Amino acid sequence: MFKWIFNREKKVYLQLTDEEYQLVRKYLLDWRNKLTAQGRDASPVNELLIKLMACG
Repeated sequence: MFKWIFNREKKVYLQLTDEEYQLVRKYLLDWRNKLTAQGRDASPVNELLIKLMACG
C-alpha cells in the first residue's frame, strides 16, 4: 500500500473554465462518495471541495 505525503505548504493555483470547474467538482464529489461508501476517510477530499467551492 502506498502512502502519499503531501506538503501542505505548497500551494497550487489553477485557472479553470466553467466546464473544467464543473468536471473537477463532479469528480471530487464522486470520489468522496466512493470513499464514504467504502467506510474510508474522505476528509482530505472534503477539504479540496471546500476550497474549490469557495473560489467558484
